[in-house]
Amino acid sequence: MNTINLIVGDNNCGKTSVLEAIQLLKSSTSYANCISISRQRELLALTRNSAYENFINMFSKLKKDLKISVSGKYDDKDISYSLKGDIKKILLDNDSLFVEEKIQDYETESFQGIAKYQFGTLVKEEKIELNNYTKISGIMINEKNEIKIVYILPYEHLTGNIFTQIIKNDAYKKICISALQLFDPHIDDLLILKSDVGNRPIEYIKHKTLGNMPLSTYGDGIKKVLVLANAIISANKGILLIDEIETSIHKKYYDDIFQFIVKACKAFEVQLFATTHNLEAIDGILATQNYPNNVKDDCISIITLKKETNRTYSRVMTGKEVFDNREAFGFEVRA
Repeated sequence: MNTINLIVGDNNCGKTSVLEAIQLLKSSTSYANCISISRQRELLALTRNSAYENFINMFSKLKKDLKISVSGKYDDKDISYSLKGDIKKILLDNDSLFVEEKIQDYETESFQGIAKYQFGTLVKEEKIELNNYTKISGIMINEKNEIKIVYILPYEHLTGNIFTQIIKNDAYKKICISALQLFDPHIDDLLILKSDVGNRPIEYIKHKTLGNMPLSTYGDGIKKVLVLANAIISANKGILLIDEIETSIHKKYYDDIFQFIVKACKAFEVQLFATTHNLEAIDGILATQNYPNNVKDDCISIITLKKETNRTYSRVMTGKEVFDNREAFGFEVRA
């Protein structure tokens, strides 16, 4: 694939699922990685499903067999991940149930399967058993990633810890501040200062006229740009996955912000996979390549997804091919 890979299509066609599939390749610690991926979509939900429900929902509802398989190449090495198993009824005794009151043996559903991970010469198989009473707290501590993969949710800018990596690189911080000045030319610096209450670190934006303002007082657009900039440097020489790249960015800033993202990904050797169903965002990303004059250095690939009945079809095109079709025929990229 290319440096910039844009996954496009209508709602509910599987764009986010593609990003989740790529994440399955990052770690040979399958159990921890699967649980983490399966819970991503409800991180800000008021109510949550059990870890078991989220895990089972990763599998297709249209097929009887429970199987996930993804493969590719990374750093000239073959890489693959597969997970398959069955749902069985099991009996849990009191020692297996995390409840104070003793009860009789309890029958419940359980997923029982095998995960296999291969990366170059590394091959690992792992037995996975999971039910509604499986204790999962603490399992992420020992997670080891074979590939650096950073994933950005559409609402990541609402979760805090937005620019910790940016401030560690002075040259990059200056570039990021220039991007923020598109929103407000009086933005002067990014700071992390201790709060007067509890010495908790707080992210601030230094403003020429307003002084040091907490980042929380700014709008989602500025926060989103900082999240994306922070993620790019965090994914240095790795893979960055962005779900709904245009979220919270007004279309009038598309050209400048997307130009910044493309240049930063190249500078930090980051391979980007991003989803969108916004046609103006697609045009904004295509505009970064100056296609009428650029015929050799095309760093963009467009992957279109189309769902029909029980199947999803994909098509891969270069950015130049999509640009030419859009210009000549009003080509509908999302179809």
